[in-house]
Amino acid sequence: MDDAPKRRVLRAGAVTRATLAELSDLGVSPTENAQAAVAARLAKELDSAPDPKAAAAVARELRQALGVVRAAAPPKERGDRIDQLTEKRQARLSRLAKGSG
Repeated sequence: MDDAPKRRVLRAGAVTRATLAELSDLGVSPTENAQAAVAARLAKELDSAPDPKAAAAVARELRQALGVVRAAAPPKERGDRIDQLTEKRQARLSRLAKGSG
């Protein structure tokens, strides 16, 4: 008889999908960043947690891992409200110029 412990099958649920979406939004790939890979694995562990106590411990570790990933992620170029208004104005002027020309 084999005395080796049975390996748990991890499922990817809502937490995994949300974590992968956040990593994608941050521009960090779990295949290229170890901390992002840890976060993805912890998300699967949380989705598969057998009881609330285990879920709480994994959730805490996931929160810490994502904090490290967020801090190390490259900054995004989003612009501010003035930049957005300027872009809209330029697009509108461009459409008007094409329509009258």
